[in-house]
Amino acid sequence: MPTINFVYRGCVVDIDVGERATLWDITIEVTPYEGVELIEPIAAKKLKLPKTEELDVITSELINEVQRAIDHRLVGC
Repeated sequence: MPTINFVYRGCVVDIDVGERATLWDITIEVTPYEGVELIEPIAAKKLKLPKTEELDVITSELINEVQRAIDHRLVGC
């Protein structure tokens, strides 16, 4: 299944999506580069979402949520 990797404001974001019969297994990890400070670290998250929505919609929303979380916790670069 897809893996989404990108860098946003000095943080490496890895989103892994696994598939089960009725669920999406999603793992999100955010790792700041050296010199990037977050007010509080963003711990790895594991989600199990029902397959009621298309994967494209889910991944788009996850990317937006991760970006907002980074913006909310960012101290400096």
